[in-house]
Amino acid sequence: MNEQTTRSIAITSGKGGVGKSCIALNIAISLARRNRSTLLVDGDLGLGNISLMIGASPEVTLENVLTGECSVGAARLEGPEGLAILPAASDRTREYNAPLNRNLNKLTELERSCEIVIVDTGAGIPSTTVDLTSAADQTILIVTPEPTAIADAYATLKLLLSINPELQAKLLVNMVDSTDEAEELHERFRELVERFLGAKIDNWGYIPLDRHVRVSVKRQTPFVLASPPPPAAEALQQVVEDLLLDSGNAENRKQGLFERAVRRDNLPCKSPSRRK
Repeated sequence: MNEQTTRSIAITSGKGGVGKSCIALNIAISLARRNRSTLLVDGDLGLGNISLMIGASPEVTLENVLTGECSVGAARLEGPEGLAILPAASDRTREYNAPLNRNLNKLTELERSCEIVIVDTGAGIPSTTVDLTSAADQTILIVTPEPTAIADAYATLKLLLSINPELQAKLLVNMVDSTDEAEELHERFRELVERFLGAKIDNWGYIPLDRHVRVSVKRQTPFVLASPPPPAAEALQQVVEDLLLDSGNAENRKQGLFERAVRRDNLPCKSPSRRK
């Protein structure tokens, strides 16, 4: 594979509880099922959920890689459909501030072995989320119809655009009752972004409110693997098709996700409030 072809997509949100990690996992699995070599990175350091959602209990995680306690290969998990996963720890009591460039070459090597890298960021605007999202080729912003989710998503996008004005953002509406509700939300959000931020955010569809999703999370089984596929899985397949059709800016991939993060001095992370 050409070392310049790996594509990175950050999946983020303004607040927790909007289904971000669930969507990230199921998108990554869907890509792997389509024979796209895919790496899923859990970027929510200390608060990782991806391994929990597939019923895995990794002994070492991305945090251990960053602190030099283990190799990248030791932390790599094989998920459903051959998906490669770099899990994050769920230890909320520990802070992780190790520099990324300690294992940059190995992280980059793993990244370059894949066609697509999906990054499940932390919710909101912690520095790690801002850093990884700013370094990715594209961003999928998850929002639900709740007013707090909309307000927090707007605040997050505003900050991200202030750091990276060329951010390519897509809005994905989750947990909606109807197509009309999703389209109305997207239109309102688009108008806000264009009027007050002078930016553009594309509509990348919606995922309906589906009880099967909650059941799948409880069972630690991704909903795209269910048979027959529930409504949420059918909707997600359209999102994945759109994702594959929209290749983004290939020129931006002359450096990988982790290389750009280091180049931008993104990791170790700093508080967003301290940025110039």
